[in-house]
Amino acid sequence: MTKILIKCRNIHIGDTLFASSIAKKLKEQNPNCEIHYDISFLQPIELMLNNPYIDKVFYKESENTDYDVIHELMENDVSTLSPYESAVSQFQKMCGIKNYDDKYEIYTNPSVDYSIKRSIQELKNIGELERDVILVGYQIDWGRKSFLFTEEEYDKAEGAEDGSGYGKSKRNIYDIINPLEISSDVLLFSLGLDEQISKNYPEINSTSRFSFTASLMKNCDYVIGSEGCITNMSSALETKTIITTDYIHQMFGPKGICWQQSGGDLNNLEKRKPFLGPDLYFPNQGHIHLSPYLSDRDVGNQILEIVTHGK
Repeated sequence: MTKILIKCRNIHIGDTLFASSIAKKLKEQNPNCEIHYDISFLQPIELMLNNPYIDKVFYKESENTDYDVIHELMENDVSTLSPYESAVSQFQKMCGIKNYDDKYEIYTNPSVDYSIKRSIQELKNIGELERDVILVGYQIDWGRKSFLFTEEEYDKAEGAEDGSGYGKSKRNIYDIINPLEISSDVLLFSLGLDEQISKNYPEINSTSRFSFTASLMKNCDYVIGSEGCITNMSSALETKTIITTDYIHQMFGPKGICWQQSGGDLNNLEKRKPFLGPDLYFPNQGHIHLSPYLSDRDVGNQILEIVTHGK
């Protein structure tokens, strides 16, 4: 039996879940192989072990054995990934997969899925929740990958050199969710970690908390946030996902920061569309990418209109 190790030491949590797609591809090519992962975060361990194509997962270590093949993903900084091609296909190609694609799957814990579903139903049965309430999960560190700018400010393309971004500030999550909070039609759940808490900190419950979050998202009607781990997870779980696209636009759009820092010419703008966000990975599931130029209040009102269907 061929033993294969996928080392994910230099990629983030969401990228590690993207890289989990490699296991299925490798076993399609060689059914008689055993696949292990060496990852740098505790959070996704259970989700990856739920994957029927992954045999073992280790945290910053690997089994004391000789591997027939070792694939080390991103020996350099993960920022060297191309934003104009899916991270999923890029990781697959790094492992020599010929029939690469953009597909990735997330496998939650069925017992947690069921318990959350039944808990919500019971709360409705006893009258603690309205029977037709809309369950919306929101990314608690939304502001971390956000920019607040007008179309005019973006058109000027000023400030890219230091990476601080066009416009005045980051988004204010509380202004975004306020219209949803005061609506009797919506029940909000916070998802993920506050910006002040490092995802690198090895909390005892890191893995179980992350797995619970995945199952909670699976039971939500919608998940809202910015492009990143949480919203890429929710879309893979087939929960309708709505994102603000200011981060994508500011970093990788026609006058994006990354493009300008690479010596981009304003007379010869970048024309390619970034391959980022739920609607690119799952184009037929009804995910929504909002305009990058909306104010925080407009984002909240537009999301409320979408999730309540205007009622």
